[in-house]
Amino acid sequence: MGHKISHIMSSNIEVIRICEHCKKQFTARTTRTRYCSSICNSRGYKALARKGKVEKSNTDTVQLLNTDLEKIKPLEFLKITQASLLFGISRSTIYRLVNQGHLDIAKFGKRTVIRRCDLESFFAIPVQDVTLKTGQQFPGFDNCYTITEIQQKYNISSGALYLLIQRQGIVKYSVGKFTCVAKQDIDIIFNGVRR
Repeated sequence: MGHKISHIMSSNIEVIRICEHCKKQFTARTTRTRYCSSICNSRGYKALARKGKVEKSNTDTVQLLNTDLEKIKPLEFLKITQASLLFGISRSTIYRLVNQGHLDIAKFGKRTVIRRCDLESFFAIPVQDVTLKTGQQFPGFDNCYTITEIQQKYNISSGALYLLIQRQGIVKYSVGKFTCVAKQDIDIIFNGVRR
């Protein structure tokens, strides 16, 4: 009476499946089989674990950035890095504006700070519709930058660039799907020392 009966599960069914890892067709013996081999099973598990880690890292980064923004918003004095994060412009653009005399900075030991109200007043400008003046013509593509070219050349966000263009009263030309600005007008704004 002390006999143990071992149940060995076997299946006589054959199910045509597609391996979730290598995407090859195989014959499975159960309806729940997902991979064609133990190698694909291992690789699929590792890929799933890697994907989970990347997603977690991305959400942690976004949460950290949002937390940093929430900490920065009430501050009266900002470090250059904090100002670039808050206003969406690069550090080099802030230094360029400082070198051109548009913004003032203060030094506390080795730390460089800028007043938040100075940045806000610099970017707070009335929106004006700039139209072509009589006799003013499109200077041609060779003498113009597209908005994307300006962003790449001077490392500035589109929002900050549009604010600067409006603040300076620079004429924008819409040509087909492109918005262009005369090179000489842009080069005058960004003629500060590049870092």
